[in-house]
Amino acid sequence: MKKIILAPAVALAFTGLIASPVAAAESPAPQSAASKSAEQKQAEAEKAKKEEAKKKAEKEAAAKKAEAEKKAEEKAAAEKKAAADKKAKDAKAAAKKKADEKKAAEDKADKKGDAKPPKKVDPKPAPAPKDEDKDAKDDDKSEDKVNPINASVQVVSGDVTAEELHEDGVTVKVTGLEKGDKVSAKSGLTGPSATAQGSTATLKLRSAKELSQDSVSFAVQVQRADTQSVTKTSSINVLADDAVDPIDASLKVDPKEITAEDLANKDKGVDVTVTGIEEGDEIKDSLTGKTETAEADGSHKLHLWYEGNPDSLEEGKVPFTVTIDREGESETLNGNINVVDEVTEADPKVSLNTDKISQSDFNKNGIKVTGEGFTPGGKVTVVGGGAQSAFATEEVTADDEGKVSATLKFEGEGDLPAGDYSVWGVDQESDTNSDPQTFTLTEDDAVDPIDASLKVDPKEITAEDLANKDKGVTVTVTGVKKGDKIKDSLTGKTETADADGDYKLHLWYEGNPDSLEEGKVPFTVTIDREGTESETLNGNINIVAEDGDDGDGDNPEAPAEATLKVSPKKIEAADFANEKKGVTLAVENCEPGQDVHFEVNPKGINVTAYENTVKADDEGRASVNVFGTSSDASAYVGAYTATATCGDDTMKDSFTVTEGANGGGSDGGDNGNAGNGSGDDGSQLPRTGADLGGLTTGAMLLLVGGAAIALTGRKNKFGQTPTSF
Repeated sequence: MKKIILAPAVALAFTGLIASPVAAAESPAPQSAASKSAEQKQAEAEKAKKEEAKKKAEKEAAAKKAEAEKKAEEKAAAEKKAAADKKAKDAKAAAKKKADEKKAAEDKADKKGDAKPPKKVDPKPAPAPKDEDKDAKDDDKSEDKVNPINASVQVVSGDVTAEELHEDGVTVKVTGLEKGDKVSAKSGLTGPSATAQGSTATLKLRSAKELSQDSVSFAVQVQRADTQSVTKTSSINVLADDAVDPIDASLKVDPKEITAEDLANKDKGVDVTVTGIEEGDEIKDSLTGKTETAEADGSHKLHLWYEGNPDSLEEGKVPFTVTIDREGESETLNGNINVVDEVTEADPKVSLNTDKISQSDFNKNGIKVTGEGFTPGGKVTVVGGGAQSAFATEEVTADDEGKVSATLKFEGEGDLPAGDYSVWGVDQESDTNSDPQTFTLTEDDAVDPIDASLKVDPKEITAEDLANKDKGVTVTVTGVKKGDKIKDSLTGKTETADADGDYKLHLWYEGNPDSLEEGKVPFTVTIDREGTESETLNGNINIVAEDGDDGDGDNPEAPAEATLKVSPKKIEAADFANEKKGVTLAVENCEPGQDVHFEVNPKGINVTAYENTVKADDEGRASVNVFGTSSDASAYVGAYTATATCGDDTMKDSFTVTEGANGGGSDGGDNGNAGNGSGDDGSQLPRTGADLGGLTTGAMLLLVGGAAIALTGRKNKFGQTPTSF
């Protein structure tokens, strides 16, 4: 017998102890713990993400709301300001309209008063004249001869308050009158009458009580003898006693710059001073949103800070507004808070271009000031002053590096007195002063008068060479000072002397040499020196011909140039005040018989100048001996300029009188009056100061070793003529 062996599952099926396959699928094995933990973390992450998104959305919504509220506030403020502006504009227009209507009414009233009644025309034929009609006609003619009243009324005082109109009244001027006209208030206002003393009269009118209306009309009556009286009307605007003043405010922020952290700190922040406010004004700022009430007229200080996160503030300007409300009127001020990464402290310094300057240089160029360390872009006041007051102020703006520059000049009349002065800079942003820098203002040195002469080299030149720029002539000008402007007439050029002493000019003729003839070519050299009068020197260039046809290579001999020699150049006072000594001026190479004019001028001392004219001898020579005539020889100590002129030639030289061993007084009787018997009594001093005397000779004096020897051997001298210019 065969045995059947069944698998366990089959066996179970048969016994009913095994579940169906479907049931087995619906009952899986339990999940692991790791899988369950991962799902939980994922759910928590999704929840956190949603919460973060929700917070972000709420923050954005809050920011948008704040921005919308800010815009709404700004819009409301703008609308409020626009309404206030419109109200003010409407009020102004209404006032103008009222004034126009008033003027039109016055003009209409004047025209009405001025209008003449129309002439009556009787449509019926005129009846035959009677005696009564003739008398009546004569009466009409007598009435026509009287001038009608043509007056007008003007309120001089302008608009007043009701209280002022009642207590003080207004001034009313009536014009177009005749002397004797009586003017009085008829209605509206009261006051004493007046009688015209000419074409006008003035009344002082007031209201019987304080009025409540905006304007009041009044009438003035004008009466004139033998003329029908007239009434003139006018009106005046009455202001309310409690009229609100327009808002005229400004603001200032302190400090000028602040870090974001400090601005977000309520205990630090900034102070905003609002000026021009009145007691009771409502003041609101846009940064904190708070409103404060002014307790007094003048200024009101607000403390502002940023209530948000300082990280949201960027460097630069943070704008804000301050709105002022005053009994229906409103004004909004705009301001800025400067947020910086680090606050820089102002450390201003100034320097001057010199520590010593003359009055003339200061008047011309001023004192130049440079500075650094000021607030970049800020206002800086540069001040120059002495111990008592400032002589100049100038406001400048610092550049991006805090540097400034300015030039100060005296802002008063005349010259700033010599002395010590200081200059400093005021940083307006930080209210900080720099240390002062000092300079000394000196009086100008006395400018020496020009005492110059010239010399031409070579003495003679051909026309071709003079017209050659590379050749020409050299003119040496002596007696110039550094800075003198020297201009010649030949080239027209102006040069500036770079040192005291001699200065050389190179001159040439710029035209065609064929136009130059043999002989002297005159020219001038003009010297300009600041602080004194200019001087023009005359000179000549001697033109000679080319080589002659005889082929000997010689040119015709040119006339020698006149020369002046002074001897001695230095002399003691006692010798100068001695007629037998003195100083000799000698000229040669003048034209024979030509007048030679000598002059001696002192430089800055109280001595009378000397001049004399003599004729040159047959050889073109002449001389004079100049000496002092005062018994006080020391009066002559100083420098002198000697000038000699013959023809077109003017020559200059100089000499000096020193004190010497005996320079303090007389030389014992040889005092310049010798030979004339007048002695030492000073009778030859008709003028203040000392005089100069001179002796002339018709012959040339040869100067040998300082002694004058007459070539002719004549000892007689003549022509002693001390003369004052």
